[in-house]
Amino acid sequence: MSNATLVTIDRVIEAMSGHGIEVSDDPSGRAGHANVDGYNLLFVLLDSVLIVRADAVTDTPADTPDATLYLAANQVNSSYLDARALVVNRTENIVVRTEAEIQVGAGLSEEQLSHALKAGVDGVLETQDAMRALVSEIQRQAEAAGVSPEQEPSADR
Repeated sequence: MSNATLVTIDRVIEAMSGHGIEVSDDPSGRAGHANVDGYNLLFVLLDSVLIVRADAVTDTPADTPDATLYLAANQVNSSYLDARALVVNRTENIVVRTEAEIQVGAGLSEEQLSHALKAGVDGVLETQDAMRALVSEIQRQAEAAGVSPEQEPSADR
């Protein structure tokens, strides 16, 4: 029988330290921050879910007509189950965000929390890697076809 208890940011910090990741708590008591492999990780505790998020700022301006990042996110989201990819264009440059959700409403034992956090972090980092690989592949295919990703299809092609 497990000892499922309320998930807190302090428990998240403790569990992540067991995986060698230092998480800093937020003054709100509902979030924690870490940097792993160059990604900004955010752990946000809501009422019934813990969100694990990884953000990567790109060099792509938010107002670009290039849809490559959006296409890659669509492909990732149709094939990956561990995390989802989002393209955030509300800043100067596009941010590739990956998120995983951990259900915590009923509480979790230490072992369950540790395992879920490891899976969540691995999922968001692997999804970031998948986004990077897909973007490169889409760009390579566009170059091979002699098409710039910014070009819109025209009727005369």
